Amino acid sequence: MKHAARAIAEQPARCSACTAGRARRALRSMALGLLLAASVLFPGLGPAAQASDRAAGIVARSLEDIDYADVREALAEAIAEEGIAAPVVSHFADMLARTADDLGHRANLYAHAEILTFCSVGVAARLATEAAENIALCPLSVAVYALPGAPRTVTLAYRPPALDSAGGDAARALLARIVARAANLVGRP
Repeated sequence: MKHAARAIAEQPARCSACTAGRARRALRSMALGLLLAASVLFPGLGPAAQASDRAAGIVARSLEDIDYADVREALAEAIAEEGIAAPVVSHFADMLARTADDLGHRANLYAHAEILTFCSVGVAARLATEAAENIALCPLSVAVYALPGAPRTVTLAYRPPALDSAGGDAARALLARIVARAANLVGRP
């Protein structure tokens, strides 16, 4: 331990810009490596793959001629109406726009996109009771997004757990109920 501490202390000071540049290059290299590995391991995920192949297992509901903000607010309200604490929001479109230069993708993959994650204690307890590994299924999430070419078509999407159990059934029912309630709140039953 003393040797490691001495080695760190003896390293020359580095400017933060140099360190940040090295970190960006390392991140870009790692991301490109992961994309290459994924294309080799899963050839169907390449650009020629059909949308249905890429979205296998995802449940999506698109709402036409509507404001993104209205659907996003309705989704948060639908989660709250289940007695669940306010969701954690991942600003997905913003993150992709921020990393576009470093990772080499378009900055405008989405007009708007957020992922709301939340945990129902009842569903979580049921899943955990069935198997300790089911912790990996929590929290649940629902994405809400609109694409640049169709900003008034807003989609709600989620990945239901594939468990054939009471906990899996409860999680699937909760996710379906939240999406249906959000659609109802914006007048799209």
